[in-house]
Formats: sequence, C-alpha cells, structure tokens
Amino acid sequence: MLKEAFQYLVSLKENKTYEIHGDTYSDHELVRIPVNVDRPNELEVNGLDSIVKLVRTELEMMENFPVFIRVSDPRRVNVFSTLDTVMGRDRLYCAVCDAPDFREGWREQEEAIIQLRSAFVPNEDTAYLLDLLSRIHKEEGVTTVDNGVSQSVEARAGVQLKQMVPVKPRVTLCPYRTFTEIEQPESEFILRLNENAGVGLFEADGGRWRLEAKRRIADYFEKKLAKEIEVGYVVVMM
Repeated sequence: MLKEAFQYLVSLKENKTYEIHGDTYSDHELVRIPVNVDRPNELEVNGLDSIVKLVRTELEMMENFPVFIRVSDPRRVNVFSTLDTVMGRDRLYCAVCDAPDFREGWREQEEAIIQLRSAFVPNEDTAYLLDLLSRIHKEEGVTTVDNGVSQSVEARAGVQLKQMVPVKPRVTLCPYRTFTEIEQPESEFILRLNENAGVGLFEADGGRWRLEAKRRIADYFEKKLAKEIEVGYVVVMM
C-alpha cells in the first residue's frame, strides 16, 4: 500500500505534455534556475578621489572590460562592470556627495547670513548680499517697494537715518552642492525680501548648473584616469 502511494506521489511530479489542436501544453510550470555567480558588494564612498584610487588599485582584478563610470547626477557617481557571460553586471562602487545640499526658498535673515559665509563660494554677489542684509533693520521690520520687475527695501543707514535701497532682482551665486574636488558651478538666483526681513533665494537657471556639474565631474575622471581610458579599460559617461 505504501509502495503504491509513493509511486503515485512520484507520478504527480512528472512533467506531462499534451498535444491539443497542434499546440503543446504542460501540466507543470517550468522555472529556470539561474546560475549562481559570486558578485562583490557595492562599496559606497564620499569623494571622487576615492573612486579614482579604487579603480586604479583593483582594475587588475577585473575580468571583463571596460569598467564604466557614470555620473548619475551632481551628487552621485556609479561604477559598474560590462556584461559578463550570463548577461549580468557587477555594481562595484558609488560615490555619494556629503557636502550640504542647497535648499531654495525662504530663510531668516540670520540663517541667510550664516549660509552665505559658510555654504557659498565667495564672489561679488555674496559680498553684495552680506552688505545688504547687514543694513536691514530687523527689529522694526522692512518696508518693500515692488513693481514686479525690481524691488527696493527700507534699510538702516547709520543709527537713525533710513533710506530706500534698490535690490538686485537676480544674483549669481555659487553654493556648495556637488563634490568638493571640482569647481562649484555658478548659477542665477531670484532674490526676494519680505516685510519680516526674510530672504528668498530661488534657482533661475532652469537646472543648467546640474549639467555643468556633471560635465566637470566627468572631466575630473577623464584627467585622473587618462591612461586607463586611453587603453579602453575605463569609460566615463554622463
């Protein structure tokens, strides 16, 4: 009895096919078992220089060339291998920028002054903004005159004297928002001030700074890994 039951259970596992109206049907669903391939764990770093060192040091261990360096965005770079014999890739390294990312929008006067001194590359317009903000009389508030194109604010000049100060509608600034190994791209910002001495900075370049940052990152790798690129071991792309 047990023998017959065992044979019956074995027969249930057998794959049977049937021809019906010229088509072949199976009573079992077949699943392909993929070949096990040992792959490295993706290593995360914070600088472009770390990617260069890793590629130079471990390139000899690679079996498939080229190795691709892709600038995914201004704050991330991914490194991966070409396809292997089973059409798979090794995700080798990634660089994630740890510099403080710029946040557009409104901020308090004190916060804006601190950010301009610590999170922006100094230029002519950061000096202009620091001078403007230092002369705004926050305790009494500010009075704004806005015609939709240009803006003026009532700012403090001395102890008692007040005057109307014209405000640039656009400023060119260079915040730290990508990897520090490259020169930070400049871009235009719309500048706004409100009655509570709030400072508004809004990106006004249509995202062109992102393309420029990616191009500069790609240029960085092309210079640092020129020999490896020349022999076809490394490919840099955006």
